[in-house]
Amino acid sequence: MDNTAFRTAPFAAFALLLAACGGGSGDPEPTPATATLVVSAATNPAFNGTFTSNAVALSEVEKRNPVGGEPEVCSFRFSGLQRAGGGTMDGDVRYLPGTNTVHVMFVSINGVEFNTRERANATVDRANHRVDFTGKVLTASAGVASTITVSGAVPLRMNRPEGC
Repeated sequence: MDNTAFRTAPFAAFALLLAACGGGSGDPEPTPATATLVVSAATNPAFNGTFTSNAVALSEVEKRNPVGGEPEVCSFRFSGLQRAGGGTMDGDVRYLPGTNTVHVMFVSINGVEFNTRERANATVDRANHRVDFTGKVLTASAGVASTITVSGAVPLRMNRPEGC
């Protein structure tokens, strides 16, 4: 007996659920996807910890072509990652269409924003519908000499524009 349909049914159902989520508002909405990001080596140890969700909120991936010197990017936001004992993480990831390159990333932990334009240690994995981070260093946006290191993965919605 061929069990191909049986084995692929959960993935097809997941794809339909993710495709149905959201209405183009750009605001992250809960999904049935899991996400986990680990923050380590933070300048302020209060930021360290595992941030996770079994129903991460994701916005639709949008292709944006900004005016000026910035390149066209595929952009999405995530929210709802929680740390045991308190703390929340939200983020904004922008990557270059047709590549596995993250162009810029923003993460907010309890309202403190960190960002990076470094392309190392982050990979867009379109085939597995996620963005992977391995020791990705982000710096506080407010000019405070503070950094965090992020590892883990955030899922991508499957109904993305071409190249995203």
